[in-house]
Amino acid sequence: MRRSQLAGIVVIVSIGVIGLVACSTSGSDDVVVPTIASFDTLPTALFLTQNAPPPGFGEVNFDPVDLHLSDRQGWTYAVTGSFEGTFDASGQPASGTLDMQVQSNELGQTRRVVLEINGNAFLANEALLQLEGVRWSNDYYLVDVNGRCTVDEGGAMGGAAIADLSAGQLIGGVRRAVPTGHRLEIEGIPAWQYTFVPGDARLPAIHLRADSTTALSADLWIAPSYNAVLRYEVTATVQKVHLLWVDQAAASTVSGTLYLRYEVNIPALGVLPNISVPHGC
Repeated sequence: MRRSQLAGIVVIVSIGVIGLVACSTSGSDDVVVPTIASFDTLPTALFLTQNAPPPGFGEVNFDPVDLHLSDRQGWTYAVTGSFEGTFDASGQPASGTLDMQVQSNELGQTRRVVLEINGNAFLANEALLQLEGVRWSNDYYLVDVNGRCTVDEGGAMGGAAIADLSAGQLIGGVRRAVPTGHRLEIEGIPAWQYTFVPGDARLPAIHLRADSTTALSADLWIAPSYNAVLRYEVTATVQKVHLLWVDQAAASTVSGTLYLRYEVNIPALGVLPNISVPHGC
């Protein structure tokens, strides 16, 4: 892919990222949600008291969902997702998949993001978007779908849009959550389950219109010892929305089920990942 074509793709992604951020700040008040985020067991006061998290974690704010990870020297996480539904205008099937892998070496000021998105619900013409972005201090490197690397000094060509892409720009976060009283160990780390009302969830992957509706269920697990979300899953039943980076001016809205999952690589917490300049740069 020539540099001009690559720059065009990155510009599209950059605009999409800006759109996600804008949606997160202005669209949440328009959401029509008939149900609250719910779990199998409604906790009683006694049950909550007996299974309370450590002091300071009776009410939490993790927006964005990867908040506080940068307090550690190194970390790795993944955001995955899928959509199945239909286009509202035609009734034709609409689908998509998402996979984003993120590594950060806070000590070395390096970051690596591998992003793969495909499907007509997320991108125009069922295109495949497959990019790798690396930030090395103030310099950026972008690897396109053909494996060609472009040096993007200072991020002027849009490399920063990929290398600095975060979970908060896709799955968002939760402004206020409280414990359910359920706890378990996730790979040996004590974690507590939290619940929240949908109005406190931010889902920037969903772009709303005046006639859009969405109902969600969620599963949120937090590790107080790490002050971090270890796992966050959201299932959203949506009607008449746009998703991710689809061209909202040209594409039909979709209705169906969106699933998003955020998961921290627990063995990699606090470990410095080996991030290097991509091959070919």
